[in-house]
Amino acid sequence: MSNRKMSKYLSRKIKFIAVFPMIAVVFIHSYNFKDQFLLPTTRISEGFNGAAMFEYFFSNELLRFAVPMFFALSGFLFFFTYENTAKCYANKLKSRVKSLLVPYLIWTVLSGLALTILMQFPFFNSLDIVKDKAFDWSQFYMYLISPGAFPLWFLQQLMMFALLAPVLYFLIKKTRGVILIALAIPWLLNLNFVINFDGLFAFSIGASFAIFGKSREYTRTENRIQTMIYVIIWVLLSLLNTYIAAFADDSFIFDIVMLVLYKLNEAVGVIAMWYLFDHIAKRIYDKKGFIIAATHLFIVYVLHEPMLHIFSQMALKQSGSIAGHLALYICLPISVGAVCIIFSMALRKNCRKLHGVLTGNR
Repeated sequence: MSNRKMSKYLSRKIKFIAVFPMIAVVFIHSYNFKDQFLLPTTRISEGFNGAAMFEYFFSNELLRFAVPMFFALSGFLFFFTYENTAKCYANKLKSRVKSLLVPYLIWTVLSGLALTILMQFPFFNSLDIVKDKAFDWSQFYMYLISPGAFPLWFLQQLMMFALLAPVLYFLIKKTRGVILIALAIPWLLNLNFVINFDGLFAFSIGASFAIFGKSREYTRTENRIQTMIYVIIWVLLSLLNTYIAAFADDSFIFDIVMLVLYKLNEAVGVIAMWYLFDHIAKRIYDKKGFIIAATHLFIVYVLHEPMLHIFSQMALKQSGSIAGHLALYICLPISVGAVCIIFSMALRKNCRKLHGVLTGNR
């Protein structure tokens, strides 16, 4: 294992930035109009509907920096102290078994059991998310691949990337990062099979910065004009793609335009968030509320789904008005997040070892 040390500022920067993608993911999954599982080329079925466009602007555009940011940070952290030796590789895998594989297996089983129990009650078994994700014991192995708590796919992919670490390190080092061009092709085309190429591309970018980066590149850069330019581009791209999603037909041309804008928006969003840190971190990093949230966000990540979808479908059965959609979009993720944080705090206080196992000692 490398003795390379991370500066205090860089360590704080990464911890700080990681909080915002976690929050963003909750709101991404809170979109509550017809097409709840959003893709890069998803149209707004309601057309020029102000509430649907508002939610789409945030959930499928502005906040989509979250996933590539997570993967890029993970790649950077994995390779920052990585050496391509059998000992280092074994130590990294051992660490990832505790932090990724064990929590993945536990929460996969727990989410499946919870949904299977809910299936026994008429009030819940009519909900799509419950019917689709409850255990089918005859195909349990498939459930391990596609769990009920579907955001767990992120841990699944990270474990896979950890297994591929020697190959990634060799390709990145040998090609001086040129391999990223090859990985950018399936990323741009949104090709995801067993391996999520969106994640692999971002993970490899983070790995490249760790392998080739110099310490001076990680210092504070409070360039307001540069940051503002990235933020403006980020917002404009989000607005443009939201507008297209509202009026575009299902033609292939619009699919291409939306996909390119979506990918560009992801990249600009990641860069904008990286630079925004230097301007806002000193104002909130040491705040007690921020520290509490950062400590318990992993539980929010593993518990918010399918809880969000269940509560959302239940609420919309009662009130499907425009005001109801918007109120739900704003209030439900905050409420679910608060409940998850309170649960995590109570569990950590009363059963610290169990909390450590469930969160991978985060």
